[in-house]
Amino acid sequence: MKKYVITGSIGHISKPVVEGLVKAGKEVNVITSDAAKVSAIEALGAKALVGSVSDRDFVKRAFREADVVYTMIPPIWQTSDWRAAQNEVGRIYIEALQGSTVKYVVNLSSIGAHLGNGVGPVDGLADFEKMLNGLPGIQVKHLRPGYFFYNLITQIGLVNHAGILGDNFGSEGQKIPLVHTRDIAAVALEELLNVSFTGKSFRYILSDYRTMQDAARVLGQAIDKNIPWVVFTDEQALKGALDAGVPASHAGPFVEMGATLRSGRMQEDLEKHAPTPGPTKLEDFAPEFRAAFTAAS
Repeated sequence: MKKYVITGSIGHISKPVVEGLVKAGKEVNVITSDAAKVSAIEALGAKALVGSVSDRDFVKRAFREADVVYTMIPPIWQTSDWRAAQNEVGRIYIEALQGSTVKYVVNLSSIGAHLGNGVGPVDGLADFEKMLNGLPGIQVKHLRPGYFFYNLITQIGLVNHAGILGDNFGSEGQKIPLVHTRDIAAVALEELLNVSFTGKSFRYILSDYRTMQDAARVLGQAIDKNIPWVVFTDEQALKGALDAGVPASHAGPFVEMGATLRSGRMQEDLEKHAPTPGPTKLEDFAPEFRAAFTAAS
C-alpha cells in the first residue's frame, strides 16, 4: 500500500499520522478545507488537497486512486440537524470510496458507537460505521477512542468563573475511559501501515481509566488550585451549554452523550473488550492543561 489519503487536515490526530506515513515512505495526500495549511502540510512531506468533505466531486477526485484512506467526520457547527449533517458527509465518503481503488479504510469513530442511538454526536458516527460496513471489497477498521483529555480544556472558563470542573457524569468512584490524541494517532498509524485487518472490525483506544475526582485533583494541582468535580443534572448541563453559546442543535446531543456516559452504557462495550491502555496518563496531560489555563488567564 503506497498511496494514502488522510482527512482531518493536520489536527491533533492527523498530523502525527501524516508524519509517520511520510517517514515510512508513503505517498500522502491530506484533505484540508483551509488553504492556509498548505505550506505546513507540504513541510511535512505530504500533498495538500484543498476542499470540503461536503463537496461530493472533490472527495471523489481525492479518493479515486488511493490505496488506503483515513476517514473522520469533522466537527459540523453550521447545521440545525447535526446527525443529518454527519450522515451527509458519510454518504459522500461512501460514494467516493465506491468509485475508487481504495482497499483499506481506517475510520475514526468513538466509544458508544455500538449502541447506534441515544449517544448524541456519536449516533452519526455509528451511522457511518454501518455505511462503511456495507461496502463490499473494502477492509475497514473502526477506531473507537474514549473521552478525550482535550475535552477538559474546554472547561477552563468554568474553572475561572466558578472554581470547579464538572458535567452531567462522573459521580464519585465512576471510572471514565480517558484518551490522549497522540495515543489515538499511534494506533491509527499502526493500522494504516500494517493494513493487516480483514473484513469489518473495530478497536477500542484509551490512555487512562480514572475517576473525574482524580481528574479535578490532578488538573487542580497543575494550576495550583483546589477544584472539585461537580456532577450537574441534565437540566443544569443543558442550561450551562446554552448560556455558553452552544447552539441548541448541539447542546442537547452533548447532554445526551453525557447522560449515556453517566449510565455506563457508552463505555460498556469498551469495558467488555478491555483494551490495553496507551502510554499517556492523566498526569502526562496535566502540563498541557496548565499551559492552556495560563494562556486563557
